[in-house]
Amino acid sequence: MFGVIRRKQEPEIQIGPHCNDPYRCPLQNKCWGFLPAASVFELYYGGKKCWRLLQDGVVNLKDIPHDVDLTDRQAIQREVANSGKPHIDAKALARFLKRLKYPVSYLDFETFNTAIPLFDGLKPYQQVPFQFSLHTVSVPGAAPAHHSFLADGKVDPRPEFLDRLRDCIGDKGTVVVYNASFEKGVLNKLSAAFREHAGWIEKVKRRVVDLLKPFQNFSYYHPEQHGSASIKSVLPVVTGRSYADLEIQEGGQASLEFLRVHFGDVLEAERLKVREQLERYCGQDTEGMIWIVEALRSHQGSVS
Repeated sequence: MFGVIRRKQEPEIQIGPHCNDPYRCPLQNKCWGFLPAASVFELYYGGKKCWRLLQDGVVNLKDIPHDVDLTDRQAIQREVANSGKPHIDAKALARFLKRLKYPVSYLDFETFNTAIPLFDGLKPYQQVPFQFSLHTVSVPGAAPAHHSFLADGKVDPRPEFLDRLRDCIGDKGTVVVYNASFEKGVLNKLSAAFREHAGWIEKVKRRVVDLLKPFQNFSYYHPEQHGSASIKSVLPVVTGRSYADLEIQEGGQASLEFLRVHFGDVLEAERLKVREQLERYCGQDTEGMIWIVEALRSHQGSVS
């Protein structure tokens, strides 16, 4: 290590699997900077295939030879990299949208997790929900009704979170989430900790439809997704909107900001400002799902 430090020039190290093993190297953006925007490393579950392509001199996604064995999803990625147009499976989108039964409720949670549990009954790093946003569309074309909860103070937020969610979510229609494994995992932990809520929680889980699926399955795939199906990647390419104008732009930041202003020593004005930012961020997650569903409906008549 000291020998490297004393060198006048940085060592020439080729990128490789070691860049992420055992941890992601903090200099990866520098070393990987020669790659084009749409590189072979965007391949969905590309794994060792990406490294073989790089060794063969193939860097651009669109230049992958047709004799290379690709999965169906990887072949779609190559197709859209060449065409510059999204891949749309209109029939698959129609099947997905048919699953949505009104009233349709769009739900999103925000959670924090700490190494040392803040409340009794928690495990280290257990997800603790402190906020939700719920937009409900009663009938097609209706303006959505918005309900939300954002914990306040330093008490365990879960009991009030559950009471508020039970009162808002109703007992009919589809509950749309983005990445259902997360919301269902949080609900499972809540059900186990507060058995008096287990009955209605189980009914809500049965109503859940995952908006991630049509993008994870490549029923819709845009070249600007760059291999990602996250809502932060999907929203701009499907709707033209983004999180760029928000002060809080992702869940990890929301968690840290909530802990900072509610468990740290901050001025009241700062706490109120951050609470407003949290409301805007979580609210856009659920309103964004409505925008995405509306956009997908417009593509039902498109040709793949």
